Amino acid sequence: MIVALHSAPEGFLKSSPPYASSELFSLVREAAFLGFKCFQVGPLSDFVDIDGKRLRRILDRYDMECNVHIGGLYDAKKFAITEEEYERVQKEIHHGIKLCREITSTLVSFHPPFFTTRNLEDKELLSKAKTRFFKLVKKEVESAFNNGIKMALETFCYPPFIFNGLRDFMQFVSYFPSTKLGVLLEVGHIYQAKLNLDEAVLRFKSRLSDIHVHDATLQEDFRKATHLPVGRGNIDFSHLIRILREVNYDGWLTLEIHGSEGEIVESKQFLENLIRITA
Repeated sequence: MIVALHSAPEGFLKSSPPYASSELFSLVREAAFLGFKCFQVGPLSDFVDIDGKRLRRILDRYDMECNVHIGGLYDAKKFAITEEEYERVQKEIHHGIKLCREITSTLVSFHPPFFTTRNLEDKELLSKAKTRFFKLVKKEVESAFNNGIKMALETFCYPPFIFNGLRDFMQFVSYFPSTKLGVLLEVGHIYQAKLNLDEAVLRFKSRLSDIHVHDATLQEDFRKATHLPVGRGNIDFSHLIRILREVNYDGWLTLEIHGSEGEIVESKQFLENLIRITA
């Protein structure tokens, strides 16, 4: 396992999103300065007109690996009933695949749609959103695979997203070959949603493509409860690393924390120490 970086240190990005390519390039250099050898670009909506070829040159200069995180805030109701939202999601996925090609990355991850209002009791609407999402993913995983790229769906597997638990999420993912669609495990949000992390790892073990790591509490407001520096919440990371060892996971632990440069470095060192002592 290797610790990667996804989020910028607090105060590092001086403007407001969407950020210029120059700020992304500075962030990659900062990641290298902090000792990271792996970097995740995204969410793509935070950046405009990324020059993929120049980004690849910067990554090569620092001998860094990179993957792409589309992210995305997709309105499930609009996605179910309008072409506009469907096409917006499709366009963002195409953007992610294109950037992967330009930087010779082999992994792109994305979010499922979610309901912005309480439409979860509308079973017909939920079914339509899932069906349309399946149709879109089926098409795009083939496009990505034909370009040597694997897609990974992030584990937002609870309401207000279109999935209702780990089993429901895995059922959806299982319709696709594991060589084409993997899983991006979202540790902090899974924990805050009171789902079982051990069960998540065991269910998704054959498809784990990346892991978003941040500490979390069980506080109801996810904005306050998640994206904490490692050690500032309640997740037992020693246990998590051991479980990942047991399922032979050897990929990225991608830090996605809201913290200072020092807190990012401390989180990185804490995880790297756990990786060493559990080897």
